[in-house]
Amino acid sequence: MAAELQKRHARVVEVDRYVRTLLRPGEPAWHDLLEAFCGALLKGRRVALRPVFSPGDFNDRQGRAFTQLPWVIGPRGNIRRDRLRALVFSRPAALKRLNRIVQPRLRQLLDETVAQHRQRSRRPLVLDMAVYPEPSFRGLGDVVLWVRASQAVRAQRLAKRKRLSPAQARARVRAQWPDAAYRKISDCVLSNTGSNRDLRLAVEKIWSRLLTKAAGGNT
Repeated sequence: MAAELQKRHARVVEVDRYVRTLLRPGEPAWHDLLEAFCGALLKGRRVALRPVFSPGDFNDRQGRAFTQLPWVIGPRGNIRRDRLRALVFSRPAALKRLNRIVQPRLRQLLDETVAQHRQRSRRPLVLDMAVYPEPSFRGLGDVVLWVRASQAVRAQRLAKRKRLSPAQARARVRAQWPDAAYRKISDCVLSNTGSNRDLRLAVEKIWSRLLTKAAGGNT
């Protein structure tokens, strides 16, 4: 999908990359995530001098040193997203906790990206994201395009792309917003259940309509 939009001179931003940026070692969201999910506080909160982390770099809320690395990070401090995903996609309360940490910061970053793009370019800007129905992101774009596929198709593609087991992929899809939520907020709907050629033809058909809507016109 992103490639088809780029062929039409759109700038496509993969929002998940922004999430990775927010969760880099030493970022405020990284510290908040460690405390919220592991009760871990980095001694001194200084990351630059630590190419590799050890358990002794962290205290719990009572000031006691950890005997093992917090379960959510690797030796270099990178978030172990496989472990975090396994938790949040099986426990709704954990997903809400993660969203409270990440989403406000992500919204601010996306608002800045949109504002800078509008100042510097007249190219269409596409934010490729799966969480748009969340209240944190309402009103972010001029037009909402929902690329629709069945849960079974989405799970199959997700398993292949992320190298997940079928059960893991199905759990992640079930944790997503229901189709009705996407349908309610979408200006346009594009079905992505066929071949690449089918997708290309669908994009060709809808592209001018999207540009007209984004410019404030009617279709």
